[in-house]
This record gives sequence, structure tokens and C-alpha cells, in this order.
Amino acid sequence: MDVLVVVGTTACYVYSVYALLYGAISGFWSPTYFETSAMLITFVLLGEYLETLAKGKTSDAIKKLVELTPVPTRFFRSEMRYTTDKCGRVISQREIDALLIQPGDVLKVLPGAKVPVDGVVVWGSNHVNKSMVTGESVLVLKEVNSVVIGSTINLHGSLHIQATKVDSNTVLSQIILVVETSQTSKAPIQKFADYVSIIWHVFCQNSVMTLAN
Repeated sequence: MDVLVVVGTTACYVYSVYALLYGAISGFWSPTYFETSAMLITFVLLGEYLETLAKGKTSDAIKKLVELTPVPTRFFRSEMRYTTDKCGRVISQREIDALLIQPGDVLKVLPGAKVPVDGVVVWGSNHVNKSMVTGESVLVLKEVNSVVIGSTINLHGSLHIQATKVDSNTVLSQIILVVETSQTSKAPIQKFADYVSIIWHVFCQNSVMTLAN
């Protein structure tokens, strides 16, 4: 598409210079298109600037979303993993690296801590702040069998949750993926314009080669 813009604006400028010189010599003045060339370049640069600005805002949004992800803030961050029996009673517990959490693990979320992964509450009842993920301003009560989203904040009491989705499968990770995909993909009208420009470029090349032969 840039090739077409360069060819079009250059043709306008070269023709306008020729028409201006020809008019000065012969006295026959033809219309010039200096303003057309300038306006085309201005509109293209304005469009690219707006696109860059939009991508910059999207990058900032991705950065803020990544900051919500409960990844290790230092060299090590741990979670308490519990082993339960068929009745749900705790048999044993041990501290593990947060990066080693697997689906099915039962984890303890302390008051004021972020929920490490998506999961289901298996013990406890407490209010959770989900505003950073869903935008809900009202605290949501989470009880047994309630679904919790990773990166939301557990407020007062402790909760035991069973991990269901970890790593790239969590809700927050999927949101980040969608935003990143929207940033790199083109709008349908932009794809159509690029397709038309490619066809026109190939047509012009073939025409030049035919005339040369």
C-alpha cells in the first residue's frame, strides 16, 4: 500500500512541476495538483499516527493486565497446598512454589492475598474483590462451590480453593491473549485495502513488463 501512495503522490508532484514549467514557457497553464500530493501524504501519515497511538494504548492495557497476574514478585513465592480425603478433610499440607500449581491442587488463600489461579472454593466463606478483572465495584461473596478467578483479592477470612485452570488457561491469561491478538491483527477494511493494493501492484507490474516487451 505504501508503494501505491508513493507512486500516486510522486506522479501528482512530477506532473504539477511539468505543468508549471510548461505554462511558464508556453503561456498555456494547466491545472496543478501540489495540494493533492500534500493532502494524500498528510492523510496517510495521520492514519499511521492514529494507528500507532491506538497500539500504544493497547500495549499499556496489556501491561496493566500482566501486572494483575499473580506471578512471583521476588525470586520465590509460595502457596500452601493441601491434601484432602474423600470427605474433604485435610490430611496433609506443604508449601510449594506458586509456579508448580497444578489443576486439582487445594490451596489456601490468606486474607488480603490474590487468588493464585482460577478455581472452586472447597472450604470457607468470604467476600472477594473482582473489580480488577471484571470491573464489579461490589464485593462478591464466595462460599463452598463458588467459582473464583485468579488475580482477584481475598479480603478478610481464609479460603481453600481447588485449582481448575492454571497458567495460560486462566481467565486473565485469556483476556491478555485476546487483547494481544486484537493488537496484531488488522481490521477487515484494512485487510481488504491491502488485498486491493496487492492486486493493483501486480497489475501495474505486468503492464510495465508487457509494454517493455
